[in-house]
Order: sequence, then C-alpha cells, then structure tokens
Amino acid sequence: MLAITGATVHTVTGPTLRGYTILTKDNTIDRIGRNLTIPEHATVIDASGMHVYPGLIALRSSRFIGNPPQDATDPYDLTMLLALAGGITTAFDNGNVAKLTYATLEDHFVRDNVFIDITYSTNNPQNRKRLRESLEAIRNYDREKAAYDRRKARDPLLEEDPPDESVLRGRNARFVPLVRGQRPAFARAQTTYDMLELARLAETFGFQLVIEGAREAWAIAPELARANVSVILNARNRVPPNERFNRPTGSSIENAAILHRHGIRVGITAPGAGIGTGGITGRDNLNLPFEAGFAVRGGLPEDAAVRAITIDAARILGIDDRLGSIEPGKDADLIITSQPLIRYTSNVEYAIVNGRVVYDKDMDTLFNHIRPREGSEAEPPKDEWPRRLDRPWRR
Repeated sequence: MLAITGATVHTVTGPTLRGYTILTKDNTIDRIGRNLTIPEHATVIDASGMHVYPGLIALRSSRFIGNPPQDATDPYDLTMLLALAGGITTAFDNGNVAKLTYATLEDHFVRDNVFIDITYSTNNPQNRKRLRESLEAIRNYDREKAAYDRRKARDPLLEEDPPDESVLRGRNARFVPLVRGQRPAFARAQTTYDMLELARLAETFGFQLVIEGAREAWAIAPELARANVSVILNARNRVPPNERFNRPTGSSIENAAILHRHGIRVGITAPGAGIGTGGITGRDNLNLPFEAGFAVRGGLPEDAAVRAITIDAARILGIDDRLGSIEPGKDADLIITSQPLIRYTSNVEYAIVNGRVVYDKDMDTLFNHIRPREGSEAEPPKDEWPRRLDRPWRR
C-alpha cells in the first residue's frame, strides 16, 4: 500500500484537489481525500508542495516495449527508465499497449490489436478501390445475413440458403471488426484531401477513425468533427503553406486549439517516437509535457493539453476504464511533479506504476543533480567538461 500525502491532485476528469491524500491498494487507487487514516504498513510519500497527475501515455513510441510485450520487453532497458523520468507510464507501439513496469513484467501488458490500420491515400486510387470493395462486401453480407435471420425467425421451415460467408475470409477478414464497430480504424494522413477522404469513408461505413499526423486538420475541423474523428498530432509540426494551392495548406501552431474548439478528441505526441538525453526541448518522448506546452502556446487550454497526454490519449486507445485519470478503482499509475506539469521548469520527482514506485528522481542517477529535493543527499555530477586548465584531467 502506498500513501501520497499533502499533494495538489490533478484528477483530470474532475476538480483539482489541494492538500489531499491518495491511498493505493492492490495496484489500484483506493481512496482520495483529506485526513485519511493511513495504515501503519503503508509506504508514505510526502508530496507537500508537489503535484500529482495520472501517468502520461505515449501514443507514439519506439522500443519502450517489446512485440509482443509479454515476451519481448526488457524490463531493465534504459529506454524504459528514461520514459518514466519523463513522466510516461504507458506506451503504445506496434498495436500493443503496455505499462512501463520497470524491473518486472508483472501486470505489464494492457491490450493488443488496438486498431485496424488502413491506407486510403489520394495518391493510390487502386488501393482505395480495393478497400472500399472489401468494406462494401462485408457490409452487404451483414445486411443480407440480418434479413435472412429475420425471415428464418418468422418461418423456421424456410428453405433458403444463408448468404455466402466466403466474403468474410481472405483479404476481407481483417476488416470485419471494423465494419461491425468492434475496433476503430487507424490511418496516417497529413493533407486536407487525404483526411477528407478518410472522414467520408468513416461516415459512409459508420466506423470510428483515428488519424495520426493531421498537419492540415485545422483547415477542415468541422468536417472531421462531423465524422467523429479523433486526431493524434504533434503541436510543433512546421510546414510552410503551398502557394500553388488555392486553399489553406501547411501547418499551424493553432491546430490542436482549433480541433479542440470543434469538439474533436486530440492526443499529442512528440516529433520522434524514441527517447534520449539530447537536451532540453528535444524532439522525443523525454519531453512529452513540452509538446503539450507547444499546443498551449497555440491557444489550447492548459487543462485540455494535459488531457491530450492522459485521459484523451487513453480514450483513443480504449483503455480509459483503467488509465488516464485519478479516480478510485482505476490503476494506480501516477506521477508526482515539482511544479505544474506543463511548466518547463517542472521535474518528475516520482513515477508510480501499479501502486509501486518505479522511478525516484533523487534515488536514480539520471537527473538527481537537477534541483534535488530538500534533505536529499544527491550529489551534483562531476564537472569534466569543459576542461578547466588549472586542474588536472581526471581519468
């Protein structure tokens, strides 16, 4: 059992609670409140003056988790530890969702087969034709089968063969859950033309659609909203407008804000899928809160920016019943930050997954030299560079 006391708790889906305590039990959040009785055997983290958020979700990652996660993840990989230091506790990669359970694979796997990938580019009309034919064949079969079942229910002695199921096999098989609304589609698109065609396809066949990239989505926000499209984007994607077209083109820092105003669910990612220590505001997942900050710079409300890397990201992946917000009964995946998450001077002090502290900034050697907590014994790194001419070179 873990108790986090005295913190400002950002529930994300509810009010911000100041000076509250969070109690975890059996990998989940048990209670949230003031003046809670803390069991004697509980591990206590004094988070006075700090902020607690749900663990962040990386909608675009590479090598955080294995494929499949249960068999191929290295729980001691430095990549996983770096991601936790950046506040990420859950990652999506290769169709799989898994938690960053550093040093163990217990309760690591969350779900697989999240999306059905589709390609529907205006640059490949032959592929578009094949996809539409597959979707239409499945839809027609389902309609004919439903009509047959109704006739059979009215007349059990009906002598009529059911529709041919062969259309559900072969290349069409993977699209059956899509047409039947069992799984959403996932497509990568940047231009208004490609996104409009995808939105129309989703409206025609009635499936849920997630578009990654969406550089020019700001120009067609009403159309995307009407098709109930969700968008995964990078807020600082910079592409100049194409002056050859007599329509809005190129990127906009207001992209996320415009989509949000139209009621479109937005998830935010870093420009790169990997992670490293390339420096402040680098282009990878070590700086995921900074990416949300760029969206705020473009007009997105700060609470919406936090949602884009927590609960809205969880909803896009279909895991919001367990992750993405701080509520009793949800998984105890939390991060504790020194300041509000979007503030560039904020540090992740603790990362907690399944109620277990998997990263403590002052106990780890990655960033313990950066503004150590009061009473911490963390030492600053050795100053080897640039070399001081008045000192001998240490080897």
